[in-house]
Amino acid sequence: LVTMEELLTKQVDDVLIVYLSGRLDVHLSLEIEQAVNELIDKGHINLLFDLEKVVYLSSSGLRIFIAAMRKLKELNGQLKLANLTSSVKKIFKVVELIDLFDIYDSVDEAMASFKKQ
Repeated sequence: LVTMEELLTKQVDDVLIVYLSGRLDVHLSLEIEQAVNELIDKGHINLLFDLEKVVYLSSSGLRIFIAAMRKLKELNGQLKLANLTSSVKKIFKVVELIDLFDIYDSVDEAMASFKKQ
């Protein structure tokens, strides 16, 4: 089970960077989604997911981001994604969700975009 404590995170100003890695498939996704919900419930409404180490993303993996985004919209929060590998980016394109998310090439770029808003 992935708990909030096991999610690798780093607080930078008012943004919480969440580092995900490995295969985001049906086995991990539900647990990660619950852990992310806990983070949001604790008041983290600006989330940046660093996906540099994610090697595989299934449809249940996509749900992590969709569920978090819905929740954050209600709280006037923001969700951004950074460092997508080409295979992960392709999955977002195939399911036509690439335009739904704010996607950045690097964590620095994504962090800068939080400050602009």
